[in-house]
Amino acid sequence: MTKAVASASVPAAALVAPTLMITGRSAAGVYAQPAAELARLTRGGAAIKVARGFYAAVPVDKRDRDWLPSLEDITAGIATAVYGPGNGAIWGLSAARVHGALPRALSVGYAFGPAQHRPIELTARTGRVEFRKRDPQRLALEFLDTDLGPGLVTSLAQTILDLSSRDFRSDFDARPEAVRNLMSTVDNDELTELADRVRGRTALARARRLVIDAD
Repeated sequence: MTKAVASASVPAAALVAPTLMITGRSAAGVYAQPAAELARLTRGGAAIKVARGFYAAVPVDKRDRDWLPSLEDITAGIATAVYGPGNGAIWGLSAARVHGALPRALSVGYAFGPAQHRPIELTARTGRVEFRKRDPQRLALEFLDTDLGPGLVTSLAQTILDLSSRDFRSDFDARPEAVRNLMSTVDNDELTELADRVRGRTALARARRLVIDAD
């Protein structure tokens, strides 16, 4: 797993380990005036403000570049910052993007964790992160390397079941494209076993019908 390395200007104790994310709470453990220090770090290029109350330390090797993490990397970082390591993950269309099943860019990042959280509007780029309450211990997750450090993402099979959990809608629905692409690469036995374990047989049947109808 790749270990993200922040600028020396940002104390490691100010980070939400094991990521490069910084929050007001994590910064308060280091600085007497966290808001002023975060503003200083941002002006100096050692950090960027990704959303209100959420910052990211700029990696050492990106300090001299016009660096901006992807929406999916930001979503994974915020999920960890909100819920703690191992408790937050990206899913749905965000997971499909990570798995290479959806070429089109998104304006919404999809995250989940053990408690509901209000949507977070981003400031570093156009978009927002939306949350859903889900138990990560009951889902099939994989480790994810991002520019902001390690995170979690739903597996190929879990992503298929998640995206197929309700009927597909119009041509403007991005889920069918993502599911068809995921179905072409997933291990069928793994998918079937997971559907049985998480009560996802209806979702699996819907995904399979989608593939058949496309032929």
